[in-house]
Amino acid sequence: MASEAIYIRTPTELKDAVDAYANARGTTLTAAAVDLLGRGLEAVADERSVDDLRANLARVTAEKAVADAELVTARAQLAALGSFADRATQRVGTCPNCKKPITGADLYVASRCPACEQPLTELLAPKTGAVSTLDQRELLLLAGALGAVLGLAYLSTKK
Repeated sequence: MASEAIYIRTPTELKDAVDAYANARGTTLTAAAVDLLGRGLEAVADERSVDDLRANLARVTAEKAVADAELVTARAQLAALGSFADRATQRVGTCPNCKKPITGADLYVASRCPACEQPLTELLAPKTGAVSTLDQRELLLLAGALGAVLGLAYLSTKK
């Protein structure tokens, strides 16, 4: 490898630092200066690459935070849907016509008794003085689960 000479004047502190570097590595002052100068030039050349990597890291970190938030939301939605699905299969009362059990799905989804096909809308809004055949506790739990599902669905449209 061909060598060229560079003659420079340096502050005393810089020369002392290069001397200390050479002594610590067991090399000559020239070899230490060449090594440090080469490393410095490489660092300057790589400076833009490092800035690009930092910018990419910041972008990916932000994307990960968004993905994590979406995962938390999706898990909450899944839990609410699971709760609603469980509640929809629970018995909430009996058909006023045939007295067979009805579920939340029969009441809210089909709106008909699965046994006699009688409409069940009167159970949700009974006439004055009519006796309800619904289990109010189960109905309220189902309505709460339905409210959670609807709330999550509404919030997911606001993104």
